[in-house]
Amino acid sequence: MHQPAALDLINESARFFSSPDGDPLIALEKAHLTQLTLCDMLEQIADSIPGQINRETCSKLGSNLLPLIRNIHQFEEDILYPLAVERLGTSPAIESTITRLKYEHCEDECFAEELADALHELGTGKAPRNPEAMGYMLRGFFEAMRRHIAFEHEHLVRLLRQAATDGQHGLVTG
Repeated sequence: MHQPAALDLINESARFFSSPDGDPLIALEKAHLTQLTLCDMLEQIADSIPGQINRETCSKLGSNLLPLIRNIHQFEEDILYPLAVERLGTSPAIESTITRLKYEHCEDECFAEELADALHELGTGKAPRNPEAMGYMLRGFFEAMRRHIAFEHEHLVRLLRQAATDGQHGLVTG
């Protein structure tokens, strides 16, 4: 995705997830697409340090990063996870999956705060004090986010889709 379109998606998604509507699984697909787009952009920034930094992109991502992450996490915790418990029950596997995902949300939000500050700094034209550390910070965030999305997809989304399919065939009620 080209940078202007990617930035528009991130900005629009930050607003959308402040009060999402519609099918939660479709909204989650949008969340995952947006987060993976964000990861790609952060990877481009990491690859561009120290010489080819797009200051405008850094500034815009710095402004949108934390609201985007917080709003998506709030959507997942307030809408998606209760839906999972409703449709899948309260088995130990579901409970431990949701507990793990919520814990990762806390870590990601703390990391996103620091990263937003660093992106703002890059956006102002300041050279990173330690380019290697900045690249490491960016990579740590987007790699953790990609792992989180993969885990969420494997352990929660797959089960929710299966429950929806089974329900359409009369195998699950409710």
